[in-house]
Order: sequence, then C-alpha cells, then structure tokens
Amino acid sequence: MIKREHIIKILKKINIENIHQGMDTFNKTIQDFGDSMDSITKEFSADIEKSDKESKIREQKNKENLDKILGKRK
Repeated sequence: MIKREHIIKILKKINIENIHQGMDTFNKTIQDFGDSMDSITKEFSADIEKSDKESKIREQKNKENLDKILGKRK
C-alpha cells in the first residue's frame, strides 16, 4: 500500500497549472535556442561570404602575378 499511496500523492501534486508552467518554460527555452542558432548561422554566413570575397581577390592577384611572370596567354 505504501507504493500506491506514494503514487497517489505524486499525482495529486501534478495539476494543470504545473503542466502549463512546464510547457511555457519548455517553449521559451526552445525559442531561445532557435534565436541562438539564428545568430550563429548569420555569423557563419557572414564569415563565409567574407572568406569567399578574400579568396576571389587572392585568386585574381595570383593570376595577375603569374601573367606578369609568364606573360599573358593567348
């Protein structure tokens, strides 16, 4: 009987308000996580764009330097 009484005691503590508060907290946590992921994604996108631009500039400079050394191709 002790187990049954313990279970009943726990079930009495669980009510709609507690469940509602738990769901609200969970929802806010998920939204905060989503916002964090958005900001990280934006940072990575900016870094990738910057890296791509720098890579294209280096590639163009390397081509120009090779043209100076070897002469332009026909």
